[in-house]
Amino acid sequence: MATLKKRRGMWYARKQWRDENGTRKEKQIPLRTKSKVTAIQRLFEIKKVESDMVDGLSFSFPWLNDDGLTKIKVFKLEDAVNEWMSHRKKNKIREKTLEINKLGLKYLLECCGSKRSLASIGNSDILNFIDFLDYKGNSDTSINIHLRTVKAMLRHFNRMGKLDKVPVIEQRKIAKTDPVYITDQEFHEIMGLGILDDFYRRVFLLYRETGMRLREPFISSLNGSWIDIPPESKSHAVRSIELNTLLIQMFTELKAWHDTGYGLVLSDPGEHLSKIFKKCLRSIGASEKKHFHSLRHTFAVRRLIMGTSIYDVKLMMGHASVTTTEQYSKMNLKRVAQDFPTLVSTYAIEPKMGKEDTLLEDTAHIIEGYVPLYDKIES
Repeated sequence: MATLKKRRGMWYARKQWRDENGTRKEKQIPLRTKSKVTAIQRLFEIKKVESDMVDGLSFSFPWLNDDGLTKIKVFKLEDAVNEWMSHRKKNKIREKTLEINKLGLKYLLECCGSKRSLASIGNSDILNFIDFLDYKGNSDTSINIHLRTVKAMLRHFNRMGKLDKVPVIEQRKIAKTDPVYITDQEFHEIMGLGILDDFYRRVFLLYRETGMRLREPFISSLNGSWIDIPPESKSHAVRSIELNTLLIQMFTELKAWHDTGYGLVLSDPGEHLSKIFKKCLRSIGASEKKHFHSLRHTFAVRRLIMGTSIYDVKLMMGHASVTTTEQYSKMNLKRVAQDFPTLVSTYAIEPKMGKEDTLLEDTAHIIEGYVPLYDKIES
């Protein structure tokens, strides 16, 4: 039964109950008065509908609306989306994650309707949502990402007492595949493309030799011979990468290009680099599965072939857990090493396959006598 509760001189009605799982629930309704007599009168109005409140309905009472009537208040799906996204922003969730959340919830609103009540979303709606994502051309991986977004939002409102039950949301099973890397031969062919400016050659080499994520250089700073990557990166942890003299020059050039543009007007410099690299991959006939992030995979694979410990590779890449890094060590590295003849492997491979060097001989022409070529940058 609803009872009175006084907080900071104002009266509230407090309703407590246990749900079907035995979990204790509570809802407090402001009575908007300092008078106990008025509070008792308003409590009486709440008691008329308290059984419906337990069933999940929300009400707007006469002292809480302009009409002076007791009305059922529907917590619409669009209200839930706006409230949850606001909550995420206040918690300083990364902008990129917020963009992914926003897209998934946009699909949900399109599929289920923005005016639907949050409480009405059930198992059948989730199945329809998955079919809708399929219809929109999302991959299995993208569908799972959007499902995680929706599940996180629904669980939030369940914890807040605004949703009694979270529908069943199961991830699609995706067959595990080896990380997709760029072979020495493919990288050599990219470096030799006539359409590619030397600036981009140096940038791609920098990413392959450091394992940085696409946008990490843009938020990082150079301290001596070390790149310091702040916690705003995906791993949410500070990490540092040591550079040699040539890579320091390349990093400095990339930062200057990002900060000043050198005549380019780019809404997203990272996306620009990614598209240029993809264009290069297509020009050499590489697999469509390969993309800019493959340079990061390439860094990890090369390091392991060179004999770097799995734990050191974890630190270099900024993985939260060595379990993530182990995806590389589980590959057949003896077979993979055949794609990197410029390296000396610590595995059972003939020494004649290469020499101990992390820079290809074929890239010498873009780093010897190195001078930034800003005036040749093309969009």
